[in-house]
Amino acid sequence: MSVNLLSVLDNIAAPVVVATPIKDTSGKITDFDIIYTNEELKKAASHVLQNKPRWSDFSMNITSDIPWFKMALDAIAGRFYDDVKYFSPSTQAWYKIEMKWLPEDRYIIITFINITSEREYYRKLKKTLITDPMTGFSNRTGFADSFAITLETARFKKFYAALLVIDIDNLQNINDSLGSQAGDKVILDVADVLKQFQREYIQIFRYGDDEFAVIITNFESQDSLVNFIDCIFDAFQLKQISVSGGISMFPTNTEQKDEMIRFADMAVHYAKKNGKNSFFYFEPEMQRVFIQHLTIQTRMNAALLESSFTQYYQPQFDIQTGKLRGFEALIRWNDDELGNISPSVFIPLAEETGLIVPIGRWVLYTAINTLKTWQAKYNFNGIISVNVSPIQLLGEGFVEELADMINTFKVDPSLLEIEITEGVMINNMGDAIEKLRQIKAMGCRVSLDDFGTGYSSLSYLQMLPLNTLKIDKAFINDITSEDGVQATITRSIIDMVEKMGLETIAEGVENTAQLNMLNQFRCNFVQGFLRGKPMPYHLCDAYLAGDVNALLKN
Repeated sequence: MSVNLLSVLDNIAAPVVVATPIKDTSGKITDFDIIYTNEELKKAASHVLQNKPRWSDFSMNITSDIPWFKMALDAIAGRFYDDVKYFSPSTQAWYKIEMKWLPEDRYIIITFINITSEREYYRKLKKTLITDPMTGFSNRTGFADSFAITLETARFKKFYAALLVIDIDNLQNINDSLGSQAGDKVILDVADVLKQFQREYIQIFRYGDDEFAVIITNFESQDSLVNFIDCIFDAFQLKQISVSGGISMFPTNTEQKDEMIRFADMAVHYAKKNGKNSFFYFEPEMQRVFIQHLTIQTRMNAALLESSFTQYYQPQFDIQTGKLRGFEALIRWNDDELGNISPSVFIPLAEETGLIVPIGRWVLYTAINTLKTWQAKYNFNGIISVNVSPIQLLGEGFVEELADMINTFKVDPSLLEIEITEGVMINNMGDAIEKLRQIKAMGCRVSLDDFGTGYSSLSYLQMLPLNTLKIDKAFINDITSEDGVQATITRSIIDMVEKMGLETIAEGVENTAQLNMLNQFRCNFVQGFLRGKPMPYHLCDAYLAGDVNALLKN
């Protein structure tokens, strides 16, 4: 070995081995003689060094997991390995192995490059990237890797696996009303509940801001899984934490990773739609409904762009005089591909997707435009009532939009009634009351729809700035039944509201017996098929022009 090469190798701050090939009589390389090791190598591998050992002895004593001999032959042939690593028990360090062939000297140089710091850095970095700092669980990135490995193992070993996705109910409302610290506490409380169930075969992840995912294996049947899921749900109930969960199973529901996730999410959505604070298992019907809703949503976007919605108007009458009070504006949708789509189907979907805001704006604009036309043509002084979604009402700029429309069409605001549902009471009631007060201050009327079927109470009625209360059809349907329960409730509502100075409108009046009983109870107005069905604009126009036969009745 030349003095220059020896000088260079002595000064390298990494373990180095220099070896020369040993050939048999045919010229084939059979091993290597180690002719040089520097001091750094002696520190890293002193436990296996002997006096000028052969490479086969040296390499075998280090580890048999690395193909040392093949690597050396490949280096001689000009082929190199970039990712071979070795851990030294002597130095407790990780090394990257590099081999270089010097053809002039016929030496192969093996260098052990210390990568311990780099490896530790990337280990910590990866752990940081996949760990949620708040809960200590792996995050969504960690979930993706673990879930893929779990399903591959389940597929190979033919065992069951399940995915439970848990969504914290109303977390955004908690953050908005009580502050982010209160929201963070709920997240940590959920994490504490789940930590009780963490096992080798139960992996838990922080799946999103308000979501957790649980991967479950090692269960023998669906019944045993149900029992375990019930335990998790009961633990949340014990802590009085409201969560919604969805479960999908491998291979029962699907063997595809993405479908497992999508099916669990569908089940969560189903739980949310059915009152929250419950766990649902995925069923194929959920996918059918999901696809149907996706189709409707796509067509609804097109209908909005193409202005293919239609406005109908249902008349309201004074129960004693029979005089027309006005009309309630009702949106209708007949799609070229899907046919007639009920508002009970597309309105909730529009609220979920946010399309209710532009749709509601169109309904309001069309109704005010109609009011202006009828005022000009017939000196119409009846009321046009327009349903406004809580999402639309509480959205930014609604009151200003309403004022602009009234000013643009120059209609009498006292003839415009903004109709809200009890859903406005669920979230941010203070903001809702303030906006309703502003609406009433500009001269519009305010009506509460579907009273008694949801969240309302006497205290709410006292706080809301109302003019009118609509009694839901659910009470009117059985008002004439012999047990008298619905009749008693309806009479009590009317008496109470009358004392508060509010008008009452009974919805869904379909026969004379109902009408007569409501008259006895001193209900002010009726709306229903008995007196008039929802009608398109041209029939309403004809009716206002004096054609009483234009009115659609039962």
